[in-house]
Amino acid sequence: MKKQDLNTLLKQGMSADACTCGEIRRAARAVTLLYDKAFESSGLLSTQLGVLYNISNSASITISQLAGELDMDRTTLTRNLSVLERQGLINISSGKDHRTRIITITSKGTNSIANAIPLWNEIQHKVKQQMGEKAWHELIQSLSQFVKVAERLLPPDNN
Repeated sequence: MKKQDLNTLLKQGMSADACTCGEIRRAARAVTLLYDKAFESSGLLSTQLGVLYNISNSASITISQLAGELDMDRTTLTRNLSVLERQGLINISSGKDHRTRIITITSKGTNSIANAIPLWNEIQHKVKQQMGEKAWHELIQSLSQFVKVAERLLPPDNN
């Protein structure tokens, strides 16, 4: 790109609209901080509670199955699972073909969830109360709709 074109582009800047990505990321950071603080005493982070809760709902689950349920990529999930395993909250073992990894929750993991759930319910109630039930439901619907839009706009996966 020519220096003059680059300078013109930089002067024009981005559109006056709020950046969708920036606003959603800012909201995600605020919500994560709120929920992390709310159940800090349980020893779990908000991201860990969601993963553990999904694991606890089955006797055992593969990493691929869990990644699908959580809509996460396997690499990120595996990194998060290794922390939970080091903390003694889950066990990860080889499956029948040694490429498959099976996750089970430990009693320590179950106890951690049991300690966090009342705290989660409390902050969830406070959020709904502060926002109002109608606004909260509209937010959840809008976020669901946005996820579908983002998925439609993603380029096809060439893998």
